[in-house]
Amino acid sequence: MKDLSFIIVNYNTKIITSDCIESINKNKTLANFNYEIIVVDNNSSDSSLEYFQKQNFDNVKLIKNEANKGFGQANNIGAINSDGKYLVLLNSDTIVDQTNFALLINTISKNMSIGVLSAKILNDNDTIQSLGFNFPSLRNDTKLNLLFWNYNFVKKFRYKKYKDRGVFKTDWVSGCFMIMRKSDYQSVNGFDENIFMYAEDVDLCLRLFKNKKYSYIHDHTFIYHLHGKSGDKKNIKLSQLLKRKENYYYVIKKNELFGSSKLFLIKLTYLINSLVVVAGKKFKSKIN
Repeated sequence: MKDLSFIIVNYNTKIITSDCIESINKNKTLANFNYEIIVVDNNSSDSSLEYFQKQNFDNVKLIKNEANKGFGQANNIGAINSDGKYLVLLNSDTIVDQTNFALLINTISKNMSIGVLSAKILNDNDTIQSLGFNFPSLRNDTKLNLLFWNYNFVKKFRYKKYKDRGVFKTDWVSGCFMIMRKSDYQSVNGFDENIFMYAEDVDLCLRLFKNKKYSYIHDHTFIYHLHGKSGDKKNIKLSQLLKRKENYYYVIKKNELFGSSKLFLIKLTYLINSLVVVAGKKFKSKIN
């Protein structure tokens, strides 16, 4: 058995996926770990697999899906084919060469209540992107949608005087970087394959939470998440934003977090948020 299995889902992102792979193999804190890197390709049309084979990366196992299975199912396929005690789920647009994996693995190995462990997620300009999130609720979603709580212009103020806290609990962590025991991942059957993309991380953390396996952050180390590089965020349409949120509502209903009246209000706040975002992008494009 290997110590770690890194799982990366690739879909037409061969260059940034290659950068992610290289950042793993460059990481000095992995020197004492026996690890593998599993790249699950979702039927890319950019000759990704041929490119990876030519690069001849160390420690890499390639898996080709015959169709685009989505993020969650592709990760599940990677997990099934993994041989590590711990799974490290990574977005293709992450860089981890400076991440202290020795610190993270030592932390999770000593605390069986940790279901998922993540780190400080940084933007490429070293500003904080995320430090975990709260489960869906009317109060939390109103703050997110009407106060734009998770937007960069607000986070500049939120995290302006942030001081590291070490290890702390949060409700859920981004699927861009998750470390967990393979046994815990298997105990909840991995990601919900009914979710093609978006909100599968919320759902996974919720199901682990119900098993008394909690999400934690260790902010004494970090990763870079080049947010948006693995997906097109330009010229986003209102219909796209609303459709993207459908899986989030599915997770709320599935886990019976609250009733239909609160869900309606949350949908209303998100509609207002989306209208403002689309209008803002249109205005920005005109003045540019």
